[in-house]
Amino acid sequence: MIAILFSGLTTIGYGLVKDFEIWILLRSLWGSWSLLKLGAYLLILQLATDADRGSFMGTYNGLYRLGSLFGMLIGGLFADWFGVTIISVVIGLLAFTSIPILYKYLPKSLDQEVDTVNAPTLLTNFRVFKDRKLIQTFTTAFLVIMLLDGMLTANLSHVIQVKFNDQVNIFGLIFGAATLAGVMQAIRWGVAPYVVSKVGMALDNTEKKNRILTGFLILAFFLLAVIPLDLPLIIWLPVLLVHLLVSSSLTTVIDTLSSQYASRVKNKIFVMTSFTVIADLGAALGPIAGYSLEAAIGLNNVFFVASLICLLLTVVWMLPGSDRTKEVIVSHHL
Repeated sequence: MIAILFSGLTTIGYGLVKDFEIWILLRSLWGSWSLLKLGAYLLILQLATDADRGSFMGTYNGLYRLGSLFGMLIGGLFADWFGVTIISVVIGLLAFTSIPILYKYLPKSLDQEVDTVNAPTLLTNFRVFKDRKLIQTFTTAFLVIMLLDGMLTANLSHVIQVKFNDQVNIFGLIFGAATLAGVMQAIRWGVAPYVVSKVGMALDNTEKKNRILTGFLILAFFLLAVIPLDLPLIIWLPVLLVHLLVSSSLTTVIDTLSSQYASRVKNKIFVMTSFTVIADLGAALGPIAGYSLEAAIGLNNVFFVASLICLLLTVVWMLPGSDRTKEVIVSHHL
């Protein structure tokens, strides 16, 4: 409910507010998106089993990105027709129409009874971070989301402009860098629901989920190394699209691994909340890290460094003992 209220009010504010400082404040309040995502994670945690957890995660990740696609297309089109103020107010008000759905279909809490006597304390909650597998998963989530979603996706139009030009000629059609970036994102979000749902189903059908993770990390390593190369645009764009889909697939894999871990401990809400915070922190630091490193070492070297980090993560996940996807090492009081 809090997330819905914030999302509606901030979107309305985008169209009404004229002061840049207040607009930045509204944009910061949109961080309530984390609450929407956390709510989805906890609901999946409640409904899913080892047989369908990946499928649920893949479906969720695909569907909310479809919302991004339609929001971008419809919002942009109607903003041109009616102006930013009107469309912001309309879309913000539409957010409130989800409140009846919230009350009708979503449970007020997790089904599991809360043990108020033996509930984990703050100290015992943090002891979960002694588990090497959890730290490995969270570190991977932070780095992958920072490098692939935050650093590349958020800076995509800038990358296209630096590599090619602000005006790109494709089969005689002229696209601005921002427009081309939007088109690539739209294609990604349109295809992603099918791709990530298949990835989720593959996760459900194997005990070796880490092998799927390492496979996508290897692809990310290779594609990040290829993107800075001087390739013709007609070759570079398909490589970029595959990379964007690999990024979406990696997100689904990491979400599934984290929720699988959380499903086996008592303080599952604390674990998934921590995961959400770490993932969002990676997404927030990605653009800052991208621009800062570009100024220091150049754009091409930024991609090479990101590629090497993905290679390092691949090696870590291939080490002996990292394939224990079902075993969770926690102390008895967790």
